[in-house]
Amino acid sequence: MGDAMLTMGVEEEFLLLGPDGAVVPSAPYVARLARAGDQVKPEFLAFQLETTTAVCTRLDQLRKELVRLRLRAGDAARRAGANLVSVGAPPFAAGPLGAVTDETRYREMAGHFPGAVVAGSACACQVHVGVPDRDLAVEVLARIRPWLPALLALTVNSPFAGDRDTGWASYRYHLQQRWPTFRPPGAWAGAARYDRVVRSLVGTGAAYDPRAVYFLARLSERYPTVEVRVADACLSVEDTVFFAAVVRALVATLIEDARHNITTLPIPTGVVDAHLMTAAHGQVRIRRGRTPDATSPAAAGAVARLMTKVAPALAAWGDADDVYASLDRLRREGTGADRQRRAWVRAGSPEGFIDFLANATAGATAAHK
Repeated sequence: MGDAMLTMGVEEEFLLLGPDGAVVPSAPYVARLARAGDQVKPEFLAFQLETTTAVCTRLDQLRKELVRLRLRAGDAARRAGANLVSVGAPPFAAGPLGAVTDETRYREMAGHFPGAVVAGSACACQVHVGVPDRDLAVEVLARIRPWLPALLALTVNSPFAGDRDTGWASYRYHLQQRWPTFRPPGAWAGAARYDRVVRSLVGTGAAYDPRAVYFLARLSERYPTVEVRVADACLSVEDTVFFAAVVRALVATLIEDARHNITTLPIPTGVVDAHLMTAAHGQVRIRRGRTPDATSPAAAGAVARLMTKVAPALAAWGDADDVYASLDRLRREGTGADRQRRAWVRAGSPEGFIDFLANATAGATAAHK
């Protein structure tokens, strides 16, 4: 890679659940108990909490940040009588699922999009990669479009909702489509065009404000970063570290492609949407190895092609061993959705299932069984 190692940071969204799986609308109180400033704060719904890591350059730094924040937030949640759980959607239909956090912006958003309030219960893992040149960052957004289904396939972690298996691997993806701007970014020519699109979406009422333009990858409103938002909340810290490493390597690779004017065939949004739907249903296989199966269908070979694409960046930055060990674990143990489904069968009760989720979130060995 031509540049110094790109910076990265992660925002993780969590649910606060009682022992029986009911949502616990105490996020503002839990955030105060955590005493971590803006690194632990309430989200849109009152049973959601968000953590934000410091800016990192190494995977070991990021891992320590994620562990520290999950432990701090988890301890505060327990003191408030709740469990901190990292899944993409509430698994049980219990508790005040429509409880909006009592902040002006959130109340007005709920009034503006009443049909999307239930979608607000979905939780994501958002990876920021430092790209200060906004024109270059917009080009990265255009080039990342075909890779979004593979990124979702690696992180599906919301098979349950309403006390049942939904049949989705990422029910969150299904829920989030209620937001008008939850879609892949366009192939826009530069930051000025990107900004005009955002202003138009806000002006026409498709988004409450620029922060509420929920492209699956976007320019951050707060940081000089490309923000990749396609992923479900990751079950374990190792899942998050793996995903962040892949995203950073992909962004770095796409920057190099842009600088060398490597052309890519335009992919219609309808095709990207169809592949995202395939990934959300859990129909993208995650194979062992670093090269694609040339005989596999387009969607099925997406992850293998992604790993081939990012291999040079992973090797250049010393992340390859870590990432491929995580990929092998994912192949053996399955995605977060796979692990949840096995735990659901073993648990035998909501209490047992919530205990599994809380332990996995905290980093207990249950996360890797």
